[in-house]
Amino acid sequence: MKQLHPDLRRWFDQRFSSFTEIQRNALRHTLKGENTLILAPTGTGKTLAAFLSVLSDLATQPELPNAVCAVYVSPLKALGRDMLRNLEEPLAALGGRIRMEIRTGDTANSERGKQSRRRPHLLLTTPESLSTVLSQAGWRDGGFQTRVVVVDEIHAFAENKRGSLLALTLERLNPAQRIGVSATAWPTEVIANLLCGERPCAVASVDLRRAHRLDIATADSLPPVGYNPYRIAHKTADLVEKADCSMVFTATRSAAERLGLALKILLPEQDERILVHHASVDRAERLLAEEGLADGAVKAVVCSSSLELGVDFTAVDQVLLIGAPRGVSRALQRLGRSGHRVDGVSTGSLVPLSLPDIVSCTAIRHAAAAGRLDPLRVPAAPLDVLAQVLLAMSIERAWGLDEAFALVRRSGPYANLSRADFDDVIVYLAGGGRVLGSYGTYGKIFVEDDRFRVASPKVARLFYMNAGVISDDFQMKVVGRGNRRLGEVEESFIASLQPGQAFIMAGRSVKVNRIHGNLALVEPAAGEPVAAPRWMGGKMPLSAGLAAEELGLRRAIRSAWETGGPAACEKILREEWGLNTAAVALLLRFIERQHKAAPIPIDTPVQVERITQGRKTILIFHVVAGRAVNRSLAWVLGSRLMSGESAVANFDDYAFLMSVSKRKVPSLEAIRAAFDPAQFRQDLRSVLESTETLGRRFRAVAEIGQLLPRRTIRGGVTAKASSWSGSLLYKTLMEYEPDHPLVRECVRGTLEDECDAAGAEREAAKIFATPFEVYDLPRPSPFALQLFAAFNRETLMAQDPEKALDELAEELYGEWS
Repeated sequence: MKQLHPDLRRWFDQRFSSFTEIQRNALRHTLKGENTLILAPTGTGKTLAAFLSVLSDLATQPELPNAVCAVYVSPLKALGRDMLRNLEEPLAALGGRIRMEIRTGDTANSERGKQSRRRPHLLLTTPESLSTVLSQAGWRDGGFQTRVVVVDEIHAFAENKRGSLLALTLERLNPAQRIGVSATAWPTEVIANLLCGERPCAVASVDLRRAHRLDIATADSLPPVGYNPYRIAHKTADLVEKADCSMVFTATRSAAERLGLALKILLPEQDERILVHHASVDRAERLLAEEGLADGAVKAVVCSSSLELGVDFTAVDQVLLIGAPRGVSRALQRLGRSGHRVDGVSTGSLVPLSLPDIVSCTAIRHAAAAGRLDPLRVPAAPLDVLAQVLLAMSIERAWGLDEAFALVRRSGPYANLSRADFDDVIVYLAGGGRVLGSYGTYGKIFVEDDRFRVASPKVARLFYMNAGVISDDFQMKVVGRGNRRLGEVEESFIASLQPGQAFIMAGRSVKVNRIHGNLALVEPAAGEPVAAPRWMGGKMPLSAGLAAEELGLRRAIRSAWETGGPAACEKILREEWGLNTAAVALLLRFIERQHKAAPIPIDTPVQVERITQGRKTILIFHVVAGRAVNRSLAWVLGSRLMSGESAVANFDDYAFLMSVSKRKVPSLEAIRAAFDPAQFRQDLRSVLESTETLGRRFRAVAEIGQLLPRRTIRGGVTAKASSWSGSLLYKTLMEYEPDHPLVRECVRGTLEDECDAAGAEREAAKIFATPFEVYDLPRPSPFALQLFAAFNRETLMAQDPEKALDELAEELYGEWS
């Protein structure tokens, strides 16, 4: 306490009774200027633990320069606004001499100009904005004299290319001290390396098993498959009604819109106090929801992932997780939005959407109680991000090649980058190669005397418009009455609507009045059936940690059923897994029907179902390993078994299937041989190259790597760039320049990040050495219905495919009764 600035010490004494455990642990390192990774559950005061030393250091300086002295980096713009609110008090206690401002993509141009002249001492920003501002002329001369960087929710950067961008940007900034903050970062050495590279990094942590109450709230009945939020709308409405302020998390933005509208209908007296929040809702609408959560003015906010990180909403007294979140860390992160205060208790419920979802929810609840987190994987040296950052550096100033290579290698994700790969990216940016001249993209940088700099001011302007690593699909703005912007939807969704057809936006039922350019002008709709908009975005995959937890639960249930039947199964579900009476009753009926088909699928033995339908036989392999692994297994297995003949495959987090001709059903010996891990990665790449997968992935890589622009300058104004075919460009490069760095990055990213080739190879080796149990069934078992129903979705040409899908699954499930 004595090491803090006196004014800050007085403020803290008036505001708090004492330091929390994590604050004591962290300050021992941060006050010494050490790089520190702060790990603690939400609501334990860890963010203040990071900022106490930062604010004290700034306040102790006799005179602060007209420069950024400290930077706060967050994955979400909402976190910056939240931090702005939280730090107002201590900054006021320090006399208001420390300027604090936000700089993100939402910052107005007039405000940006002011910031470049009168610079904030504490800048709240995102990796994308920080990367671009470091290159801007208004900031280059003395704009940054950064002593410390605080990276909040650092785990959110770990498994995507934003982490690579962050790590390289930190090296460009080169602060004396780095502080990372997270509730769910694990393993610690992986996250410490992302934050600090090879530099020393202290770890300040406390027991992650913070007190929380996480229940499983089931509807009276649940379907055997599906993710339709309408099925649990009544249950959710009951839970929302009983709490003062709820945050309701769904898996997708579309589900958030549908459930938000359903809650408004079921709770009409709360219509104006139930809001929807996600990345495609307009900023003003999002701010309205955030302010309502902050002061408790709203009854509920339904959101996807846009509010799952550490925004401090103390009024929230309940979190509802609609459907299993597919990861323990994600569940804990979302649960932590309630009771978000020191000594507060996070309270919430998992609300299963289907019968299999109860199994997943039970596994999540068990792992959360034990504090078991999901291991994070950091992408290894993405070359498209490297190209973007080197271009950014060339705008900042002229760099020596050796100097730039040394800087890049100091960052964690690029520690093993070869000089050959670095030089290949430089050659590409300088316009080298045999193909790119025809696309007009060469000459982004000049290289002379082993130094490189930007080729022209026009290249710099285009970089500022196209920087960042988040895909930006073409969106149409949705504008309601009074010119009120509601949000954005994909152009293809608007084009698919029938005349007068209603859809949901920001929790409202609206229909298109007319289209004007990229604006969809809408008016309120009443009584019409509504469509949920589509937004591009990956589904939440099953994490490796939760997969292991769920397999443990399956083994326990199977063993209990085989030794003592339903009574023994009920006993362990209640006593060891903590399920309530309603959930146990639903799950036991589901397990009973499964056992009429086959035992509960586990990992040893490997369970395979054979189902013959007319001329086809469907092989279902139960592998609880996540969508990426099962996709890779399905592709390689199909390629090896069918030897060039067609085999239709499908996959989800828990299984994969193949549909083959009844005359060509492979033998058990052939199936086992097809799991041989030898040459697995090579065979997976061959399958990828025989499909459009790599070509479709290439456009995003080309945009990040500054080969294809998202936006351009047309007639003196910013406009959407022409839509180049990523597949065509990929095929051209593969034919004439297959060793191009962006081609190699596309292959690396698809194999490692998208398909988890290493995990699939390990799973294949495990299956190859494990006994099989094969069941010939007249229809899929209950545990296989989710995948089987999804496989048949494309064949259901009904007016309402989702309803037809439900009816098919219910019919098949009912036949096991």
